Amino acid sequence: MKPKILKLLPFFLLSLFAVQAQNNDPHGKHESAITGMPSEKILMVLDITVHDSLQYQLYRMKVEPLIEKFGGVYLVRSGGMAFDSDLGRKVIPVEGNWNPNRFIIVQWESMEQLQNFTTSEEYKAVAKFRENSASTKSIIVREYH
Repeated sequence: MKPKILKLLPFFLLSLFAVQAQNNDPHGKHESAITGMPSEKILMVLDITVHDSLQYQLYRMKVEPLIEKFGGVYLVRSGGMAFDSDLGRKVIPVEGNWNPNRFIIVQWESMEQLQNFTTSEEYKAVAKFRENSASTKSIIVREYH
């Protein structure tokens, strides 16, 4: 069983980045709904170790349309899982013994857009499949210009 603090960590990080998004950003491409100031795109980077392929595949099928519905765009979806039909998307380790089962980057137009996705009741219901089938490490970074 995961400690409760680990489940709350993504929401803490989202809150932290939402406060930081209030800074004026000269490289931004669109305006924040909260501040009216320009903001850069947000990238959510995930390193996922799958423990139950069948349940994770169910999560994957259910989360894809939700990510699209809330405005997210997959930039990278790599891994060597049995359900990956394109073997060319396999993660290729180069240095440092890092070899994730699944490596995913999802782009969002704003932190607000990502927060709307992660806090939606629709996603919370689907997230249980991932939590029960995989270990996830994730970070949020801003687009670099």
